[in-house]
Amino acid sequence: MRKLLLIFCTPLFLFAQEKKNNHTTEWNSNFLFESNGLDKSFLNTMLYDGYISDEMKITWINAGGKNNIIHSEISNGLSYTYYFKKQSIGFIFADRNLLNARFTDDVLRIGFEGNYNYQDETLCFNNTNIRADRFQQYKLSYGTVINKVNIQGAISYLAGNHHLSYIIEKGSLYTAPFGTSLDIEYDMNVFVTDTSNLSAFVHNGNGLAIDFSTNFIIKESEIHLSITDLGFIIWNTSSINLATDSNFNFQGIEVEDIFSFNDSVLDANNIKDDILRTINTSFKSYIPATFHMSVSGKIEYEYFKTYTLGIVAKWQPYMDNEPLSFAKIEQGFQQSNFSPLYYLQSAVKIQHMNLIPNLSYGGYSPDFNVGLAMSKGKKHKLILGTHHLEDLLNGDKATAVSVYLKIKLNF
Repeated sequence: MRKLLLIFCTPLFLFAQEKKNNHTTEWNSNFLFESNGLDKSFLNTMLYDGYISDEMKITWINAGGKNNIIHSEISNGLSYTYYFKKQSIGFIFADRNLLNARFTDDVLRIGFEGNYNYQDETLCFNNTNIRADRFQQYKLSYGTVINKVNIQGAISYLAGNHHLSYIIEKGSLYTAPFGTSLDIEYDMNVFVTDTSNLSAFVHNGNGLAIDFSTNFIIKESEIHLSITDLGFIIWNTSSINLATDSNFNFQGIEVEDIFSFNDSVLDANNIKDDILRTINTSFKSYIPATFHMSVSGKIEYEYFKTYTLGIVAKWQPYMDNEPLSFAKIEQGFQQSNFSPLYYLQSAVKIQHMNLIPNLSYGGYSPDFNVGLAMSKGKKHKLILGTHHLEDLLNGDKATAVSVYLKIKLNF
């Protein structure tokens, strides 16, 4: 580890001898909640423990499509970059909190209404997953220009705090008429980090991530290609791992003697233990990687002087269950719960600031979204924006809320 630190730090002593330099410091904050159907009233009720009426339950169940997707992120980061000649070196620290979930309407039905109203019916929970992560990211970056091609790479150390994931590949619940029996089928994997210490910055895992990006000019257009946060965290051996694939028929508990009821309860608990077995072991989880490609150029319009047309994809497999291959790559895109996002962006100069409008389609919800950012300053910049301007006007019916802030200082 000491040798690695020396290798990373040696360029800093050499670069410090340059007379001409440029230092940049940035602060980035990002808050995002996005769903393909569930709205802001659902989020407020879940967070603040509000009253859930029958009408609200029906509305939420019918709001999404066949599968409901929720994604949330709260992150704050500070970065420093030193530029010299045609090269740069930087360091970034970020605190990140991620939640990603996909579940069927039947999960909402069983959660809000129970199974009484679904006698002689089968509720399906296939392809249900919930993933939550909290970690800190320490990133070291290096950039250079070779033959007018801008190339940048970075490596990150990830300090894992907490991870929780429930992954149900197949699952169903059948309730017989009058509730005489239940048929439960499930193929489930559960991963939870050590629950003995739930403090915010507890150290439960270590990980790595890499970045790579390049910018180059073709005719009068600038092409951007990048891969960001391609990485994983290995959680410690105190973590809980549960894996089960079972069929279970429950026909109630027969009590022969009410005064010896404890024996019956004990038998029921033994049945549960036979179905769900847990072990303490290390496991690997992936953080969401971002693939980005865009084309930028200048246009001659009265208000719009530039354009950027791009596509964004996410890669995040549920778990480390097969070696790296084309199948693994395809699996990661499918299990990210993220559809390719296409966007068009421009910039409008007004008297005291720049406006950056954005139109996008896709992502965690198959909708069109209107984004808008305000940028003020030249040497020092303040940028405040949202990816979902249209939802700011929808009140409790908004299915997405996003705000991002960037403060950039050059000296």
